[in-house]
Amino acid sequence: MSDARHALHEHFGFDDFRPGQEDAVRAALDDRDVLVVMPTGAGKSLCYQLPALMRDDLTIVVSPLVSLMQDQVESLAARYPADACPVALINAQQDVAENRAVLDRAVDGSLRLLYVAPERFSSPGFLEAIRGARVGLFVVDEAHCVSQWGHDFRPDYFRLADAARWLGARAIVASTATATPEVARDIVVRLGLRDPVLVSTGFDRPNLSFVVVPCGSDKDRRQRISASLADPEARPAIVYAGTRRATEELSTALTAELGVEVPAYHAGLSRDLRASVQRRFMGGEVEVVVATNAFGMGVDKADVRTVCHDAVPGSLEAWYQEAGRAGRDGAPARALLFSCSKDKGLHVFFIERAAVDDGVVDRVAGAVLGRAIDGRYDVFASDLGDEGEQVRAVIGHLARAGVLQPAPSGLDRVRGRVVGPFDSPARARALASAAEGQRARWRQYRTVWEFVEGSQCRRAGILRHFGDEESPHPQVPCCDVCDPSLVPARPGREAALAVGVGADDLDGAIRHVAAQARPAVGRTRLVEILRGGRSKGLLRHSYDGLPVYGQFDHLGKDAVLGRVDALIDDGVLVSSGGHYPVLGVGPEALAA
Repeated sequence: MSDARHALHEHFGFDDFRPGQEDAVRAALDDRDVLVVMPTGAGKSLCYQLPALMRDDLTIVVSPLVSLMQDQVESLAARYPADACPVALINAQQDVAENRAVLDRAVDGSLRLLYVAPERFSSPGFLEAIRGARVGLFVVDEAHCVSQWGHDFRPDYFRLADAARWLGARAIVASTATATPEVARDIVVRLGLRDPVLVSTGFDRPNLSFVVVPCGSDKDRRQRISASLADPEARPAIVYAGTRRATEELSTALTAELGVEVPAYHAGLSRDLRASVQRRFMGGEVEVVVATNAFGMGVDKADVRTVCHDAVPGSLEAWYQEAGRAGRDGAPARALLFSCSKDKGLHVFFIERAAVDDGVVDRVAGAVLGRAIDGRYDVFASDLGDEGEQVRAVIGHLARAGVLQPAPSGLDRVRGRVVGPFDSPARARALASAAEGQRARWRQYRTVWEFVEGSQCRRAGILRHFGDEESPHPQVPCCDVCDPSLVPARPGREAALAVGVGADDLDGAIRHVAAQARPAVGRTRLVEILRGGRSKGLLRHSYDGLPVYGQFDHLGKDAVLGRVDALIDDGVLVSSGGHYPVLGVGPEALAA
C-alpha cells in the first residue's frame, strides 16, 4: 500500500487515506469484489478511481446520471494533459464519432476509466465492441438502486451482474451512501458479489443539522421554505419538490419572495436547459435551485448549505441520500424536511396504485408469451396494457418466477427470451414476488412516517435505521427534537408577538380576533381568519391585516372551532345571539 499512498498523492494530491478508503483500494487492486458503504462526502469515488488509475486494464463505471459522469470525468481529466487523459465517458450527448473514438481507446488499452450509463448495455453493438477491451473492475455506483429497483423493474439494471461477468471483469465494486443492512445483503445477491470485502465507515454526518418542520398547508410550507432561505448564509441551497408542477410553482414563488433567480430543474425541461441550470448552480451564478429528485445525484458541489424537501419522500433512504448533498465540505449545513399531512395520503395513493393483482399478471404473461417467436419477445409496452410502470414491474416478477429473461430495452418496449412455462407454480412465484414488492413499499411508508412523526433524536434514528450502532457525535445543533429552536418560525410571528400572542397561543389569538376585528365576527369567520382564508368577505373588511391572520393555518378547521366553542363555554368569549351572532370578549377574559 506504500505504492497506493504514492499514487494517492500523485493523482489526487492527498497525503493519506480517509477511513475505509485504504481497505477498499487494497481489495480492488487484489481483484476482490467490494461493497463500499460510506456517507455522502466521505470519498467513495476514490475507492475505485485510484485503483483504476493504478491498474493496467480498463475499469468500467456504471452510473445512473449523465451529470454524475460528466462531473467526475471533468474533475479527473483536469489532472492530465488533454492528449494523455486516461478517463472518458460514452453518452447520448456525444455524437457517434466521439463515442466510437472513446470505444477504440478503451479497446486499445489507452483508457483506464470509462463511464457509461446502464442503458448502454441494451446496445448489442456496444457490448460486442467493449468485449474487446481487457476489463478489470466493473463499478456499479449508487448501488442501492440495484436493490430498490428489484421491486420496480428496470431492465437496464436487471442484468448488470451478467454484463460484468460476460465482459470478463476480474472484480465488481459496488458503491453506495444509503444501504440498510437488508439492502446491503440484497446488493450482494443481485450483483452476485463473490466473497466481497465489505467496507462501511458509518452513516453519521456530524456537520448536518436535521430538522422536520410540520406544516399545515402548501402556503405554510412555501412561506417556511422561503423564510429558511432568506438569509444569504443559508445558501447555496437545493429545494426538492415532489412533482414537476410543484417544482415550477415553487420556483416562481421563491424567485419573487427571495428577490433572486431560483430556476426549476426537472425532466420535462429540455436537455440544454437542464444542463444550463446545473452548470450555473455549480458555478455559483444561481444560489438556489428547485428540482425533482434526479438533480444532484453524485454532483459534487461541496458548499451547499441547505437542502429543503417540499414533500416527504417515499423512503427514509431516499430522503437521507438527498439530504446528504448538503455540507460536503464539512462546514455546518442543514437538512430541512417540510412535512404536511396530505403527503401521507399521496404516499398511500401511489402505493395502492402500484399494487399488482392476479388479472394483470395473467394478462401480461399471456400477451408476452403469445407474441414470442422462437422463444424471443420484442413488443411495444403499450401492447401489454395501459399501466406503464406496473407492466414493467410484472415483467420483473415473471423474470423472478423463471418465466422470462428480460433484455435491456427502451422505455416503449420490452424485450427478452422465454425461459420457462407460465404454469401454476410459476404463477404462484410471480404473485408472491408482487406481494413482496407491495409489502416493501408499505414498510418504507411506515418507516419514513415513524421518523417524521417521531419524538426521538433524528440523528440517532437515522443511524439505527442504517444499522449503525455508534453514538451520535454532532458538531452542530443536532436536530429539531434535541433543539426545537432549529424549526423555522412561521413568517409574521413578530406581529403576533407584538400584541402578546405567542407562537402556539391559540386561545390568545382567538381572544385577540374577538376583541379587535371590526366589524365584529362570528365563530366561522374567526376560524377563517386564523387559518388564513381568502374569501371575499374576509378581504373586503381587511381581516387579513390582523397580526394573527393565518398564524394557525397548520390546524384543521374543526380543531380551531372546537377551541372557540370551549372558550364560549368557559365565559372567555360571549356571543351576541340573534340571527347573525358575533363574538366579543367575556368577563372571564377581562378578569384574567
